[in-house]
Amino acid sequence: MLRLVTLFALGLSTASLTAQPLTGGPSASFVPPGGTSLVVRSLDIQGRAFLSVNDVLAALGGSVQFDDSTFSYELKLKSHSAVVGVETPIAVVDTRLVSLSTPVHGVGSTLFADPDFFQKVVGPMAGTSFVWERSSRLLSARKADLPEVVVEATLADFEATTKIVLRLTEVPAFRVEKGEETLVIRFPAARLTASPPEMAFDDPRVARLAVRGSEVYVSLRERNLSTNVYALQTPPRIVVDVTKVAATSGRSPGAAPPPSAPAKPQPKTIVLDPGHGGTEEGAKGPGGAMEKDATLALVKSIRETLFRNGYRVVTTRETDTTVGLDERPALANAAKPDLFLSIHCNASRSPSAHGTEVYYLSLDASDRAAAALAEKENRTERSATPTADRNAALRDLDLILWDLAQNQHLSASARLAEIIQADFNRLLGVTTRGVKQAPFRVLIGANVPAVLVEVAFITNPEEEKKLASEDFRRQVAETVVGSLATYFRNADGAAPVPPVKTR
Repeated sequence: MLRLVTLFALGLSTASLTAQPLTGGPSASFVPPGGTSLVVRSLDIQGRAFLSVNDVLAALGGSVQFDDSTFSYELKLKSHSAVVGVETPIAVVDTRLVSLSTPVHGVGSTLFADPDFFQKVVGPMAGTSFVWERSSRLLSARKADLPEVVVEATLADFEATTKIVLRLTEVPAFRVEKGEETLVIRFPAARLTASPPEMAFDDPRVARLAVRGSEVYVSLRERNLSTNVYALQTPPRIVVDVTKVAATSGRSPGAAPPPSAPAKPQPKTIVLDPGHGGTEEGAKGPGGAMEKDATLALVKSIRETLFRNGYRVVTTRETDTTVGLDERPALANAAKPDLFLSIHCNASRSPSAHGTEVYYLSLDASDRAAAALAEKENRTERSATPTADRNAALRDLDLILWDLAQNQHLSASARLAEIIQADFNRLLGVTTRGVKQAPFRVLIGANVPAVLVEVAFITNPEEEKKLASEDFRRQVAETVVGSLATYFRNADGAAPVPPVKTR
């Protein structure tokens, strides 16, 4: 069973199957497409109706399985699967993260969810739309004439730019119409659904967003705002950048700008993140080596080699201490770096697995193996000294919003990952394990190009010995320096890296 749920992105644990008192509600009904009304079990939770997902899936020809070791439920319907955990407003549908308006509730092997869950999770699996009639407690599944696309909107203010991200089940054809104080995105061949359908924002540039029929309306606060609309994949998104038009200078038209002295080149800053540490030991090798020690030793070698080659280097930890997953990219952002590298050691049930894997961020995993690895790496302590308030704040963190930080660096992260992967393949004599994407928590929030490097398999006896070798660590460090030189040479037009004084 694909156990992603809570651990998949948040690393949270589930304390119980029901967080609130449950009371049996009046009976509810479900009408499948072209079928007759069926009675389904229901609960009332603080005045809200929750319907049995088991009953609805069974009527559609699907099933629900409960895993008592993780307090999670797996939904299967047609060729699709979804996983959801209790007390967590996130589901995974075919490796795609879906934000829920309300956490689900479980009673033994039976899963109960509010009507919005059926629209967001079950609808894409069944190829239908769901309509809930509250007064009659009737849930209906209907085949839509136009394909239905579920839209989730988030907004963030990045310095002088407001970014709106429309996360969709797919990106259909669209066109954009810009007015003085409005922006309309039209999807002529799709029917949009959103919950809520309208949102107001306390933002200096965007006042409101509404989803109506086949259109998304964005209300702007000023007339002199510039907009840029573009689509992204993995996962499917449409991004709207809203900025204020730069004021023109006082120079006359065609006048040359005043001469200025050439800026002195600054050394590139690299943040190195040794995976795990302290109470988080990470993977273990057959000879007893621990990932937390191996990554720290690797980072020390890489840091010294980078110093000698003129880089400024910051590390998220220098000793065997616990550093929370959210603190690592925060430390990186504070250093205002050019790149963020998180160094790890891989693990596999197969002792012969070997080589390097390089990942960059996506809220969708590139495959199930990548999703499983992200789940393992994300299953670490949030902080060395967690508090109830801190944990509550982390549970409320909107992953879609944090994904905005990496949106603008996606292509650069992919390019860096490709370069490092190719160089390490030569070092370890591997044809290729391929660059992959996964929702690694440590990469979420890094506001620079960022990759996670699984240098070698610590569970492979031969690679475990290599990781303990000072000569191998030196080779790894030199490989990283070569990869960064290639990356910056391509990015900067062969500009040399200026030297800096080392301690």
